[in-house]
Amino acid sequence: MCTVDKQRYFCDSNISEVIIKELEYRRLSREIKLFCYCIMPDHLHILISLEEGYTKRAGAFGERTLQNWISAFKRHTSRMVVQRCNIKPLWQSNFYDHVVRNEESLVDICNYILNNPVRKGIVSTIEEYPYSKMVDPLPI
Repeated sequence: MCTVDKQRYFCDSNISEVIIKELEYRRLSREIKLFCYCIMPDHLHILISLEEGYTKRAGAFGERTLQNWISAFKRHTSRMVVQRCNIKPLWQSNFYDHVVRNEESLVDICNYILNNPVRKGIVSTIEEYPYSKMVDPLPI
């Protein structure tokens, strides 16, 4: 998910912390399994799966799909960022998704996400980057 006009909003630790707290809240609420994430200066990578209980519940906005989950996540984080930092809008309207088809691909995607700050020259090692983390174990 990219910020609007690729603005480097996530260089601000206050905004990045809003994103991390919301991901963790939605994980603890059993909406998602959060395998890993990486908050780059102008975009967010997440590797998630929707929890079965979440997809079976009826939602205010209809069926509980990935598209609806992303929309709700963006709406909520946008409201929080407007309140704290007066940045509006935060997110680009679309996002790119990728269906993981096998275990090898899952591992490769997770490695790609976690290594993004290293590839971009922001840090030398994954461990140095505070906004990238492996959370739930991969289902392999």
